[in-house]
Amino acid sequence: MSLPALPTLQIDSHPAVPDPAFDRDAIASLQANRIDPKFLYATTRQAELWRQVSLRHSPISANPEFVRIYRDAYTRILEQTTSKKICLVGLGCGTGRKELDLHSALQARGIETLFTAIDISPDLVRESAQKLVAAGAAHHRSLVCDLAQTEFLAPWLDRLTGDLPRLITFFGLVPNLAPSAVLRLFRAVLRPGDLLLASVHLAPVAADHPDAIAPAMQTVLPQYDNPETLAWLAAALEHWGLENLLGPPALTIGEAEGIPAFLALAKWKTGDPFEKWGHRFSPPKDAPLRLFYSLRYTPALWENLLLRERLTAQPLALTSCRQEAIWSVKV
Repeated sequence: MSLPALPTLQIDSHPAVPDPAFDRDAIASLQANRIDPKFLYATTRQAELWRQVSLRHSPISANPEFVRIYRDAYTRILEQTTSKKICLVGLGCGTGRKELDLHSALQARGIETLFTAIDISPDLVRESAQKLVAAGAAHHRSLVCDLAQTEFLAPWLDRLTGDLPRLITFFGLVPNLAPSAVLRLFRAVLRPGDLLLASVHLAPVAADHPDAIAPAMQTVLPQYDNPETLAWLAAALEHWGLENLLGPPALTIGEAEGIPAFLALAKWKTGDPFEKWGHRFSPPKDAPLRLFYSLRYTPALWENLLLRERLTAQPLALTSCRQEAIWSVKV
């Protein structure tokens, strides 16, 4: 017997996706000698390569501790939930795997869910929305949008949800966005009564040795320095037509905006100027292109960041290896 077909999904797109604003952002990014994180997921091939990285190297696929913290966080949040209907917002939804588990927990408590998926990748938005609709979640609209477009995103979300209580997920994105960008996004989308769940990748320092960051980072490096991740990053160079101008991506440990970080860099083969998108670029001498970074906070660094912005943060769950934790965030 064949299964019933899923309803047609209504998916909106911010006018800046994909062109011409993407070209302007790409120009600005390359002028700054970096690739903006959003350009790592822009095409179907890039989304598929990222999916393979996630399946093979995300600890949640192999270590039950990383599954447990999400389950524990959901349990604690549901104990505080009194509404019988909420809007579940997958902000940077990815494949929707974690949002699907959260929907199941809500469903088990008799809470009706209206789901909306928001991501830069059309393929991931559709995949995420389809998963939750198939599991019984209601769906009105989802959105393909650069999360930096807060002046569009926030009112779009307000129109969609109305007065409905909102539970917003922000999973897997804190490491790849500048701290200032994370704060700007939280401030834009959070309204009184909203609850946001943020997963944060951590430098797994022991509680009694908070300064031992370098050796802690070395233990996590294989999650990034692997063939699948390097292939995903190389696809960004190919998408921009830069593969012949740069060497292969290489991973190193450093910092970004004062936060410990894994950095993916590619060395320019030449300093000769080149033309692209109607602009002339001059590769800087002795400064590799930054393709990617993944920030690794400590709990104190993360909580102090939110405190400075007058956001309320509550730790919900922490892996025993201290590599990942989940916080709730409110205004």
